[in-house]
Amino acid sequence: MSDEHSGSFGVEAGGVDLRELINQSPFYRYMEMRVEEASDGHSRLTMPVKPEMRNLYGICHGGAIATILDSSCGVALGTLLEPGKVIVTVDMRVNYISNLGAGVLTGTGKVIHRGSQTGVVTAEIRDENGELVAVGMSTHLICSPADLRMADYPGKG
Repeated sequence: MSDEHSGSFGVEAGGVDLRELINQSPFYRYMEMRVEEASDGHSRLTMPVKPEMRNLYGICHGGAIATILDSSCGVALGTLLEPGKVIVTVDMRVNYISNLGAGVLTGTGKVIHRGSQTGVVTAEIRDENGELVAVGMSTHLICSPADLRMADYPGKG
């Protein structure tokens, strides 16, 4: 997988690095999640496990793991979008394999189906030692921004 990006993530970027555009979105900044690679239906994201992400037992909350899994899937599919299209998750399944209390999670996403209205993507989440933490699959609706109730975003016409 190349370190370059392809596809538009649905945004008319005008020369802007689309990974940085995503990395600077409010939610990604809040979670400290970063798109490291994104091209040709693949993605690699990282996210530190912060103390605020721990549950009652001192391990990373499943919702935080699901967050990087969902984002890994969405970014992978985003590389295959044409300008003016956006995606939203309509279904996601996560299988939790192991847990951790600290460290950095890495999510890798891979598109397995890109249709005209939906996309299906798989992802793996691993810890810093390469141990599998979770696997999952998501289905995304491919649509135009006018189809969604959304706030302003850089590609919204």
